[in-house]
Amino acid sequence: MARTDDALALSFDQLQEMAALPASAWKYDWWWANEDPATTTHVQCKSWQAAGYEADVDRAHAMVTFRRKARGGKRS
Repeated sequence: MARTDDALALSFDQLQEMAALPASAWKYDWWWANEDPATTTHVQCKSWQAAGYEADVDRAHAMVTFRRKARGGKRS
């Protein structure tokens, strides 16, 4: 796990220890998409955005970095 004040990088294995990831999280980039929280039906997206983050996935290395969004929706 790598962390700064504005970002947290976790491996899929680390996330798997915290909460079971569905197979689609391991297979598809769209599972990690940062969709409009007002219109998305994907609860995972709503969760990290409600906490003030966006997800940046690197499936080739089975890693995801959550980056804090600045106010107004842009990354800080």
